[in-house]
Amino acid sequence: MPSGLIVFDCDGVLTYNHSSWQQLHEYFGSRDNKYFAELYERNLITYLDWMKIDIALMIHAWGKPIKRRDVENALSTIRIKQEAPEVIRALKDTDYIVAVVSSGIDILVERVCRELGVDLCLYNKLAFHNDELIPGGEALVPLREKPRIVKNLAESLSISIHDTYYVGDSKWDIEVFRNVGHSIAVKPCGEACGFAEHVVSDLREIIDIVNGSRV
Repeated sequence: MPSGLIVFDCDGVLTYNHSSWQQLHEYFGSRDNKYFAELYERNLITYLDWMKIDIALMIHAWGKPIKRRDVENALSTIRIKQEAPEVIRALKDTDYIVAVVSSGIDILVERVCRELGVDLCLYNKLAFHNDELIPGGEALVPLREKPRIVKNLAESLSISIHDTYYVGDSKWDIEVFRNVGHSIAVKPCGEACGFAEHVVSDLREIIDIVNGSRV
C-alpha cells in the first residue's frame, strides 16, 4: 500500500528553466505573446488553440520547417536540478508514488521523468508530420485543468486527495494547491508562494516536510 502520492510540476520545479515553451520561442526567434495567454485565461480560446498559435509563431519566425531534431536541440540545454535525483529516490524509498503533471512539452518532460525514474508522467504532446512540427498536438494537461487532472490521478490510484502532495511554482498552480492535502511552492514562486502550505528554496527540503507529516 503506497504512503501517498506526490505530484510535481516540471518546468521551474524539477528543472532550472521556468518554461519549456519560452525556451522554444527564444530558440526559434519568436515572441511569447502574453495576449494569447490572457485570452486563454479569460476562457476565450482553448489551450489547444494557444498551442497552435505558439507553434505557428515559432514556424513563422524560424522561416522554414521545424524538424523534430530542431525541437530536441532547443530543449537539450534545459538541465534537471542537481538535487532532484536524490529527492525523487528518497520519496520513492518511503513508498510514495511520484508523478509529474506538467503543461510543458513531451520531448522535455519525458526526458526528465525517464532520468529521474518518475512513476507516472502526464504532459502535452507536440504534433509532427513526417518529422515536421505542425500547429496542433494533444492538450492533455491544460493549465487550468490541472486540479481536475491531479484529482483524477489520485482517484485512479485509490489515494485520497488529502494524502496527495503537489509541488509547483506559478500562479497556474494555485488552484491545485487549494485542492490537495499538502501543497509545496518552490521559489521563485511569485504570488503562488502565498497559497502554499510550505515554501522551499531547495527540493531537498521536501524530504523533511514529507517525513514530518508522517510522524
